[in-house]
Amino acid sequence: MKICRNSAYISHQMLSSVLNIVGSSLSNDRLGVIRKVVVRLNLFVFLTLLLLVILMTASNAQQNAPVNLLAVSPVDIKVGRSDPKEPSEIDQAVDQIIKSDEVNSNFKNEPGSNLNVIQGFKTTGEINDLNLGPLREIENSEVDASISNEAVESLTIDDEITSKSVRVRGVYGSSKIGRRKISDVGLAAIGVGETGNSQLDSLIWRGTSARNAIFLLGKAAISGESQVIKQLAYEVVARQTVPPSGANDVAADLVKVRLEFLANGGRSSDLAALASQLPEAKKWANWRRWLVEHYLMTRNDNAACNIVSKKITQTMEPFWHKSNVICQAVKGNVSGARFAADIMLANGVNDGLFFDLVDEVLDGKPSKDADISKLDSAHIVLMDVANRPIPIEGLSVLPKQMAETVMKLKFLEPDARMVSTFEGLKRGLISHRQAGKLWRNAGLESDDPKTALTRLQNDADALTTASTWRALDADKGPDRLAFVAKAVKAEIAAGNGPMMLPLYGELIRNALGDESVASAMQFDDLDIAPDLAYVLAICRPNDTATLKAFGGNGRALLVAKLLQGISRGSIEPTVIGALGMWHMLSIFEAAGVDYGAANWLDLAKSGTMSKRTAVSLSPVLLMAVTTAAENNRIAETVLLSNWLLSDVTLDKTNPADLSVIISSLVQVGQPEAAKGLALEIVKAELMQRLTDMVFDAAQS
Repeated sequence: MKICRNSAYISHQMLSSVLNIVGSSLSNDRLGVIRKVVVRLNLFVFLTLLLLVILMTASNAQQNAPVNLLAVSPVDIKVGRSDPKEPSEIDQAVDQIIKSDEVNSNFKNEPGSNLNVIQGFKTTGEINDLNLGPLREIENSEVDASISNEAVESLTIDDEITSKSVRVRGVYGSSKIGRRKISDVGLAAIGVGETGNSQLDSLIWRGTSARNAIFLLGKAAISGESQVIKQLAYEVVARQTVPPSGANDVAADLVKVRLEFLANGGRSSDLAALASQLPEAKKWANWRRWLVEHYLMTRNDNAACNIVSKKITQTMEPFWHKSNVICQAVKGNVSGARFAADIMLANGVNDGLFFDLVDEVLDGKPSKDADISKLDSAHIVLMDVANRPIPIEGLSVLPKQMAETVMKLKFLEPDARMVSTFEGLKRGLISHRQAGKLWRNAGLESDDPKTALTRLQNDADALTTASTWRALDADKGPDRLAFVAKAVKAEIAAGNGPMMLPLYGELIRNALGDESVASAMQFDDLDIAPDLAYVLAICRPNDTATLKAFGGNGRALLVAKLLQGISRGSIEPTVIGALGMWHMLSIFEAAGVDYGAANWLDLAKSGTMSKRTAVSLSPVLLMAVTTAAENNRIAETVLLSNWLLSDVTLDKTNPADLSVIISSLVQVGQPEAAKGLALEIVKAELMQRLTDMVFDAAQS
């Protein structure tokens, strides 16, 4: 309305000028007439311009042209909706026009009245009242996020939104807020709150993109030789952290590879922690099922049945209704379990073994022998509820992610207990002390030691390994340590040395409690005392008192000093030379172990140099891990290290290449893991020597 205001102002000025010019020469009557003519002319011009503006606005609206809402005078919100009175005088009309223009200006600047929301959002940069809602509740609402001209730059777990342009539903009637589904907001941040490693913080993914993380997680998921690096990698993957950069764009893919990584290691507890945080969506349905199975097998019935009670109202899938029968049974609701089973029968569910086991649980009567070829997870849960021992064949139907879960089943047949414990020990899920207790309490009848040893030497699989150790543990014969020496060599040859050596070291120490055996070892009557002392030195280097009880313990004491020095951070050069471990200098140096000063030229003259055939690691991957460490990309460094060690044996790998990994771990703040890896490398070398030289006498 500025044009109207200017017209009135110009007319007023014209009137004053005309009066000033002719005022002196005209009479009052004529002056009055002129005044009336000018006023009427002024009013005519004003009305003409006003009509023109109205017609143009209407025409634009009819032609679908954009209408500038801010150019139209709004109704004054402070007054009623009654029409304003028409002015009776031209001065009143001018005042009314000016007043309307001022209201329009005030309305545009008044808080909450700005209709140009996009412009306002560019200024503030955030919308505080946009409620994204809980992750689980909004997952199934398929939010249309296919906007091409509005880009949401970041959606964080705190539901804060930063964008350059967002359309608000109240103005535009649209719920579109970006390219991604709201359900993936915060998904990448799920994880285990505390993994036990105080050297890891929440920023371990800093500097690594989400797509690179996905690639590395896929490559590093293969199990490697180093138990230390595997354990560190599992902690990195399971830990709840700030996600890698760009994680919200590929949140689902990132979570999937993390779950697969943990599944390969059988990390059931960590998997359950992550799976319980997943939203209820079709793409996570299999993990939801697995979570219920895990809960039921570990007797976390409340958690399992809370999930089941919701799912049975949404689906007729047999799995959920079978789980409901189990839930009713474990709660003691016999009638409810029977009714649920009858409903399944009426709906044509054909699983005779399941219904037989249900009858056994509810009636307490033994059912028919289970058809092992038809076992599934529901049958295994029911067998455990019914206190029926689960056969070893039942383990084969469970997925790899159940490795830790299976060990918590209360009713396993002895063979199944032995094998599940072996798998748990191999994956680092339990300690050697726990494994020994489980094998002793498995209820397995003791084998003849010689027969068990023969089977082990022919095929050192999970069952023969466990049963041989169990047979030798139960043997109380005077010559039992001779069998131990042969079993150790067989296990090292089969690649089970790092896992089984501590358990056989325990058998050796226990045997020394027998005075006759201790005397034989003191005077080396069996000619195997140096060999067994060597075993103890590798697995218990600090127990020098026990080592001194063996005859011919010189080499074993040197081994103990070497391993003690690595842990302490300082090794005497004479120990290195006596054991011929000069090729390990790069390992010691990378781990921060001081090996003192020596006259290296004199050592070279003395012929202490030795040539070794070693496998080299990928130069490209070594450069990648070095670069990651230099830039303090912790998770990336750990995953690259696990990838590098996935298909090599530590005793055959070039120590100089291994030292690069150790140095990288130290650089990213993991000195304990670095020293642990150094110990693993040295022990692998010592075990190989054990099979090549030390046990020759025992073998003859």
